[in-house]
Amino acid sequence: MRTTNKPEEEFQATGLDTKFAPAERAPGEVVERQHRLLASLPYVKDLMDAIPTAAMVLNKERQIVFTNDEVRHFIPAGSEPLTGKRHGEAMHCTHAIIGKRPGEATGCIRAHTCASGCGTTVFCRNCGAVKAVLNSQNSKRPDEQECRMTCGENAEPLDLRVWARPIEIEGEPFTVFSIKDISDEKRKEALERIFFHDILNTASGVKGLADLIANAVLSSNETTEIAGMLADSSSHLVDEIRSQRLLSAAEQGHLEVASEPLQTIAVLHKLTRHFHSFCTEKWQHLVIAESAVDCSFVSDPVLIQRVLINLTINALEAVGSGETVTLNAESTDDSVTFTVHNHAVIAPEVRQQLFTRSFSTKGTGRGLGTYSIKLLTERYLNGRVSFVSHKTKGTTFKVTYPRVPAIRH
Repeated sequence: MRTTNKPEEEFQATGLDTKFAPAERAPGEVVERQHRLLASLPYVKDLMDAIPTAAMVLNKERQIVFTNDEVRHFIPAGSEPLTGKRHGEAMHCTHAIIGKRPGEATGCIRAHTCASGCGTTVFCRNCGAVKAVLNSQNSKRPDEQECRMTCGENAEPLDLRVWARPIEIEGEPFTVFSIKDISDEKRKEALERIFFHDILNTASGVKGLADLIANAVLSSNETTEIAGMLADSSSHLVDEIRSQRLLSAAEQGHLEVASEPLQTIAVLHKLTRHFHSFCTEKWQHLVIAESAVDCSFVSDPVLIQRVLINLTINALEAVGSGETVTLNAESTDDSVTFTVHNHAVIAPEVRQQLFTRSFSTKGTGRGLGTYSIKLLTERYLNGRVSFVSHKTKGTTFKVTYPRVPAIRH
C-alpha cells in the first residue's frame, strides 16, 4: 500500500559541524517511508535496473532511499546483501545501505573522518560526487562530474564519473545519482600521456645531439663530449620506457621485486647524476645534505630509484631557476629514510589529493607521479610515505624503508 507523501519539516538534529555540505539527516522513519514510496511505483525497479551503471535515488539530505542492482559492485566486502526481506516486505535496498550517503555506502575512507559523515569533511570540498548532487539540487538541472575516491581497508583508489539528475515524486524532491568506474580509462589515458610526453622530450634530445654530430664541424674533444651526452640521453630514453612498463605492472599486481644490498649515499649520488643535465638546463641545484648518513640496507634498486626520481622531479618542478633541492638520508637500527626538500609550499587543496591517481597540478593526464611513489613504496617495498609543507620551512617528502624487509612478491 502506497504511503502518502507528506514532506517532513523535522530532521534529525546532528549538532555537528560541517566543512562543506549540510550535515542534517532525515530520521529513519522518513527514509523508510521514502523507500516504500519509490518501491510502490510501477516499473521503478525495472527502470532502475535497466540503467547500466550503479544508480541510487537520494533524498534532499543526500541519503540513499533506493538503488539498482549494479550498486552491489561498489559496496565493500562484508556489507549486507542488497536484496532480502525485512518486516515482511521485499526490500530492494536493505538497512545496510538505506539511509546512508553514497560515500558511506561505498566505503570512502574520507567519509568517516568527520562525525557528520559523507559530504561534510574538508576533503569533500574537492569531491565531484557531492558537488554534482549539490549543483543538481540547487540548479534543478542535471550535473556531471569526475570524482576521485579512495575506498576500503586497502585504500583502493577509484576514478569515477558521476551524474546527478533532480526528479520530483508526489511533490517531494529526489536526486537520481549514478556512478561509473572509469579507473581503467583514466589510468590508460594518464599512462599514454605521460609516456608520449616523456618519450618525445627525450627522443628529441637524442635526435638533436645526433644531428649535431652529423652536421656540425666539431673538434675531437667536442665530438667525444657530445657522444657522451648522446649515450646518457639514450640511456635515459630506455629508462623512461622501463619506467612506464614498471608502473603498468605495479598497477596490475604483476610486478616482480628483487632485493640486493644498497648504500644510502651511493643511491643519492646516482640520483644527482641522473638529474645533472636537467639541473644544468634549468639553472637549478640538486645537492646532498652534509648530514646525510651512509648506511647499508636491502631493497630493490630499480624501485627505490624510481621512487626517488619521481620525488625529485616534483621538487625540481616546484622551484624556480637558481633554487636548490636538497636530498638527505637518515637511519635507525631498523629503517632508512630518504628525504627530498625544497622551499616551495603546497597549497591546502592540493595536499588533500596528493597520492591520488590522476590528480595533478600539471594538467589532465599528468597525475601518476606521487601516486606511483605511494604505490611502489607501500605495496611493494614495505615502506611508508609522508610529507610536511610549511610556509616558512618549505616542503619535505619522506620515504622510509626497513633495512632488511620481507619484500612482497
